Amino acid sequence: MVAIDELLMYAFVAFWILWVAVRRKEPGRWLIRFCEGPLMTFATFIDWNVMRMAGFFVWLSRNPVAALRIKGKEMKLKVEKPSVTPERAAEYERELEETRRRQPIREPMVRLNIGTAMLLVLLFIALYLLAMFIRAWLAP
Repeated sequence: MVAIDELLMYAFVAFWILWVAVRRKEPGRWLIRFCEGPLMTFATFIDWNVMRMAGFFVWLSRNPVAALRIKGKEMKLKVEKPSVTPERAAEYERELEETRRRQPIREPMVRLNIGTAMLLVLLFIALYLLAMFIRAWLAP
């Protein structure tokens, strides 16, 4: 097992080697250029995509039924658009816009009262316990 003082020594040696490498003018400039250029571009790309994904999940959680209906119509439009006439594609786009307008995502979801929610939780626990009991009973 590695002791704490050994880990600190290895960390110091690694830091010292990196410090000597960066203090030289050319590798230090290369490291700074790398951090400011491609590394920051990659970090910005990841940050943008993570925030976009989080926004999508927030949008989906507001009204999942309407969101899935809208996404289904969007997929239908993407799949059928190349193979249909421009008039039919425009009709699909109008249907999609009408669906978005008719079922706004900002509507709150239907909420269950506490009694119904507790009943569902207990039902799932009972089903889980039943499945575990059957598994243990059938196991040799």
